[in-house]
Amino acid sequence: MMYRSFIAVLLLAAILSVAQSSKPKADSWGEPTRKKAEFYAASDVPESHILLTKQWYEIASKAWGNYGPLEFWIVGTDQEAAQKLDERYCEVRKKKDAGVDLDGCRNRSHNFERYAREGNAGLNTQRNEHADWSGFIVTMASKNPGPQEEDYKSVTLHEYFHVYQHAHIFSKSREERENRTQKNPWWIEGGAEYMAQLLYSRQTGVREGYLIEKMKRKLRAIDDLEDGESIRNIAYGRRGHIAYSLGAWFVAFVIDKSSEEAFRVRFFKDLNKLGFEGSFEKNFEHTSQELLREFHEEFLKKSESEMLQILPPR
Repeated sequence: MMYRSFIAVLLLAAILSVAQSSKPKADSWGEPTRKKAEFYAASDVPESHILLTKQWYEIASKAWGNYGPLEFWIVGTDQEAAQKLDERYCEVRKKKDAGVDLDGCRNRSHNFERYAREGNAGLNTQRNEHADWSGFIVTMASKNPGPQEEDYKSVTLHEYFHVYQHAHIFSKSREERENRTQKNPWWIEGGAEYMAQLLYSRQTGVREGYLIEKMKRKLRAIDDLEDGESIRNIAYGRRGHIAYSLGAWFVAFVIDKSSEEAFRVRFFKDLNKLGFEGSFEKNFEHTSQELLREFHEEFLKKSESEMLQILPPR
């Protein structure tokens, strides 16, 4: 009798163990976290470059909230060092998600060697229905821009604002996430670019007139618009810079007609429940099509000095 009871206890323990392991992991996506970003760097990246990136991540996360899980991978210019960083990257991916295909990771087209050759920066948001790990991976390079350039600071802010944007979209469905960010760059890139430049312009020591200087340059993209063309229809690629530049202006235009709080906080707060258009209309009191029409047909036809007046002072 005691033997049977012992077996029953063992069976119950086994069942409970299986049940516990089969429970879905708690999903805290979109909730601010106290956990700081992880930083990884190639062997040719100096400590000063890492510290600079950390500094501007801290500024961004303090202003917009700390979201994650977040990794920064900093690439130098030496391709052999970048290749070794790639190996480390794939080890981390496998450790965080056992289902990761190591060969696929090692052979991905946009790897760190490419960043070493070409420079630039980018965010890889990993959140889908087939992976065990969700998180953000920011890659910063050493040129285009490099850490010695002023633009490196605003680019770090730009990439972190993308983290903020994607953290406010909970779905793991690619289609649903894309619907909330918009497929073309006018909104998501325009938003990240304007908010990055705005936050940078507010930092101690940044020259007066910085924001006007940067936004004035972006107005040059008006000349590249085709007759009757909307920034909404411009894809990433050869002409993507038009949507980046005028998208930043569109976000400034939307904020001027509503408020910074309406754009940065309330729009994203309502995004999951109402979807892109629903949240847009609720928080900006117009459809996106209505404001895009006014932006193209009225605002962009004003003089440069009139357009610059919507920017906050400083």
